[in-house]
Amino acid sequence: MSAYITQNKISYFISVLHKAGKSNNTIISYSRNIEKLVLFLNGSELSKPKMIAYKKWLQDKGFKQRTVNTYIAAANYFCEIMEWQDMKLKLEPLEYEELKKHMHISSENYKRLVYTALQSDKERLAMIIQVLCHTGIRFCELSYLTVEALKNGYIEVVRKNQNIKLDIPEMLKNDLIKYTEHEQVVSGMVFRTKNGNTINRSNFRRELKKLCIQAGIEETEGSVQCVKNVVLNTYPYFELKD
Repeated sequence: MSAYITQNKISYFISVLHKAGKSNNTIISYSRNIEKLVLFLNGSELSKPKMIAYKKWLQDKGFKQRTVNTYIAAANYFCEIMEWQDMKLKLEPLEYEELKKHMHISSENYKRLVYTALQSDKERLAMIIQVLCHTGIRFCELSYLTVEALKNGYIEVVRKNQNIKLDIPEMLKNDLIKYTEHEQVVSGMVFRTKNGNTINRSNFRRELKKLCIQAGIEETEGSVQCVKNVVLNTYPYFELKD
């Protein structure tokens, strides 16, 4: 199968995005990003060397690394759908200072998210947001938050072969105890599915995105990007700002 990016292939890609439940804004963004790749290729066939050259072309144009990663991520997704797995590139890690610009959620938006979740009878979602904001735990570490940890008053996680203790604020601990009592969780993980499994990252991200819309938080606001980055583990946790 040739690796020329044709209009038919782009149309198929868009149809896959629709079936996956992507929003119109997301689909438009992906489409524009693929158009950038098509512009670079200028009619030539895509290949791994071409992908590498495309990345360098973006960097030479002065795009910030975050933007370059966005374009490459879209190209990778397109390659995945086309089953051109060997052409995909690794994303460059971002410098901490660059990440820090996107790791804040305002107190106002935080309160709106939690309030909206509670008003929508999504107590688990509200509690997870609070835990991510106030303990420094990462989403992928939520399984370490157990009933036993609540009794101890701290969460013990393992990072880079080191045991780290994360304190649970007293008010949050009391709310979590009430939550476990309501959910009849007597031991083990605090947050779990009905089948007792860990929370699925994709499902959680989808819930958060809907919650942002319900709470009236615009896509342009940093809190939405913060929410997405936390779930994707782009950086560890929410950081509240006044």
